[in-house]
Amino acid sequence: TKREVVTKYTKDDCTMELLIKLPSVYPLKPVEVDCLRKFGFGEAVNRKWLLSIRAFLQNQDGSIGDAIQLWYQNVEKQFEGREECPICYSIIHTTDHSLPKLKCKTCSKKFHAACMYKWFVTNHKSTCPMCRAMW
Repeated sequence: TKREVVTKYTKDDCTMELLIKLPSVYPLKPVEVDCLRKFGFGEAVNRKWLLSIRAFLQNQDGSIGDAIQLWYQNVEKQFEGREECPICYSIIHTTDHSLPKLKCKTCSKKFHAACMYKWFVTNHKSTCPMCRAMW
């Protein structure tokens, strides 16, 4: 058995493919996530999505189906021109499925409420993660 899942996203005549490989000793070893075919987005955006999916599968005990849905929704929102949260690198939050709505008054970056809460708690300051202005 190959222990891998390949999913495709097609827009017009272009196709993106996401590959999720489960090691034989899963969950003792982390899953491997790769984007086989890419289009329309820079390498940095693809890396952020892969990092988000890996974190979702490893740290949040997410299912593969939910990870694929998260990837699909992020691709859709990227086509709509939405920006990802600079904290978690995702457009759709992995836990509450919200969009980044909290906007910094200084740098205008938008964040998920859950990401900002975690930032404030771990940082012990009420500052923007990007520009460090007081929130």
